[in-house]
Amino acid sequence: MIRSSALYISLIVSILIVLVCGSMLMIGYIYKMQERKQQHALTLSSNVASGAEIVLLESFTAGRTEKVCLFGTDQDSVLLSKKLWGIYESATVKTWIGNDTLKRAMMIGTCLNDTLQVLYLSDEDRPMSISGKSLIKGTAYLPKAGIRAAYVESSGYNDRTLVYGKIKDSGRKLPDPDPVLMKNLQVLLEDNSEHGSQQLPTADPIPDTVNNSFFNPVRRIRSGKKVINLSGVSITGNVVISSDSLIIVPADAVLNQVILIAPQVRIESRFRGNLQVIASDSVTVQDSVQLDYPSALMVLKNDTASFQAKIAIGKDVIFSGQLFAWEIERSVLMPTISIGEHSLVRGEVWSQGYVALSKSSEVYGSVSAIRLMARVSSAIYENYLIDVKLDKTRLSRYYLSSRLINQPKKRGGLLCWLY
Repeated sequence: MIRSSALYISLIVSILIVLVCGSMLMIGYIYKMQERKQQHALTLSSNVASGAEIVLLESFTAGRTEKVCLFGTDQDSVLLSKKLWGIYESATVKTWIGNDTLKRAMMIGTCLNDTLQVLYLSDEDRPMSISGKSLIKGTAYLPKAGIRAAYVESSGYNDRTLVYGKIKDSGRKLPDPDPVLMKNLQVLLEDNSEHGSQQLPTADPIPDTVNNSFFNPVRRIRSGKKVINLSGVSITGNVVISSDSLIIVPADAVLNQVILIAPQVRIESRFRGNLQVIASDSVTVQDSVQLDYPSALMVLKNDTASFQAKIAIGKDVIFSGQLFAWEIERSVLMPTISIGEHSLVRGEVWSQGYVALSKSSEVYGSVSAIRLMARVSSAIYENYLIDVKLDKTRLSRYYLSSRLINQPKKRGGLLCWLY
């Protein structure tokens, strides 16, 4: 005779067995799903890396969008896109497996043509002079007349070595910038009201916050002839702001990776950010500003202009990136890039005109100019360096430039990740 309690115990044991078996099945299912998810993540990550290698190639030109099957299967498909973004290039890579998607956006730069070049001074059949506590460290391309130590206000050159590096002959003019990028910059400057632009009426304020991913179409904000004051705004990503008069960037503005286009742009004291500026008249950077890498300030002089286009860097400024001044035909009023006292440039200074370096200013990178200029008291000295340090060895070996002033290689380099 079987007791009723035995039936009760067998029922409990059966329930426990079902629970254990069900738990094991559930654990196996979750493990397989997690393994598949992890495998998808590894595949997607590998596909993004492969896609990035493709868009970095020079053969994958800007303005191109293409779907690529990496290994001939749908699970290895990537959507690649590349475009010009100021003087750099931006690219997006998107890959997917079923509902799982991974995407990255990046900015692309190029390696320097000459990793040792610190100075390129156009040959106008006259020598260059160096005085005070100046330093030139790297390869210097100088006029055939050479370089000499000079006295300025009863003070001579403090060293015996004029150039710590090789001296090579320069040409009559600077190497030409990349024509494709130059055309793009001129189009941006001359026609900033393209179809599809978001134009703000002159009475409307700039939005307080704009975040636009590089996976979205470019967002363009234009104000016509009204002055744009970016006080209190936060703008990040794929955004172009343009004005027909003046753009003011106060210290409380937050700007990251945006492009500003206007005849005149003024960046006020103590601003810190990352941006590209394209101007036709002037770019003014006031004291104690910090522009982080990769920033770019460009002035493109109109061929009919009767004034001197300029980029004016104030005192105690830290700038990382490229300074570029250009005109179509050489004129009497050549464009000027001036760098104030105790300011530091990490990158490249390129002027189809003058570069004016104040006392105690430093360039960790390279300077290329038709003429140098130094001001002492009320006197102006041409092709003089006075208490200025030019040191290419202090520039980071990871620095990437733009192909604007460097011939493109077979592949670009990843400059930074974008939003």
